[in-house]
Amino acid sequence: MKKLSIFLLIFVSLFSFSCESNDSTSEEKINDDYKLLSVTSEGKIFEIGNNSGKTTTIGQIKNSANLIMLATICNVGSKIYSFESTYVPHQNILIIYDKLTGVTKTKQIIFPTSLEKTMSDPFITNLEYNGSELIAIVSENLPNESRPNNIISINTENYETTDLGINFFQRSLTSTELINNKLYVSTRVDGLLEINLVNKTVTELRGGGAKISATRLAKIDNTKFGLMQFGVTQAIDGIKPVEFNLSNNLLSDKSSEVTYAVRNSLGGTISYNKEYLNLVYRSDFKFGILKINYENNSTKFIELDKEIVGPNAIIVDVIK
Repeated sequence: MKKLSIFLLIFVSLFSFSCESNDSTSEEKINDDYKLLSVTSEGKIFEIGNNSGKTTTIGQIKNSANLIMLATICNVGSKIYSFESTYVPHQNILIIYDKLTGVTKTKQIIFPTSLEKTMSDPFITNLEYNGSELIAIVSENLPNESRPNNIISINTENYETTDLGINFFQRSLTSTELINNKLYVSTRVDGLLEINLVNKTVTELRGGGAKISATRLAKIDNTKFGLMQFGVTQAIDGIKPVEFNLSNNLLSDKSSEVTYAVRNSLGGTISYNKEYLNLVYRSDFKFGILKINYENNSTKFIELDKEIVGPNAIIVDVIK
């Protein structure tokens, strides 16, 4: 709480904003077009009304450490996959949560021999799904210039792993997105990466020649994705929404000169019905859903009770 208080003081002292308010004197019932599925780092699962913000607890992902790595949460059909942030009893424990039954299962992931021989203390930090298997980034717990990150695939039927023969040295990984067999990786200070899973190449993408520090990657379409860019203010975890065009590497500011903030910079988010959706803090200290239409740049903010959902949560899916 002390860190959050410092953040709020810095945030309000540096900026003044005009934001759309969702306060209303009317008691009309607010109808939801759909609900958002949200997961916290403690494994709590909520559904949230996209217009009303009404929040309902619908499940709990059981985990031994009471801490799930947000950047590994991967929603696939009726399953939610993730990894525990623990060494007890072992690290790299894959969590498989069934949304239909509410049952949580776990599986110890065994790395390919090639990784076991070359990595000192490997652990999975990021997870995506490519339509047939999970794609995981394996990082070194104590990284150095001779021990890079590696990428493996995980078979969702038997949980066997395969070394994809791709490595890179960038650290401070925050979020990932997969588009057309290319894994996009955002980092806090080490740039935005495009990793071609077929050609096994790693390329840093720049906007106007500048390094991009970001999080909350989300596919808009096959040529564009949304992201939250860091380094836009001096506020702690100050961010702004941006669109990245893959065809010309063009960054388009979608913030309307409004800066937001996240408390936990790890993990992705989603785009739905042409809207880029995020859980953020606003400059008036309120926490909620930020909805930005990337075609007409319209912005809506739906306040949430942060004592229920909390800032250690990400949006993983839409419930229609």
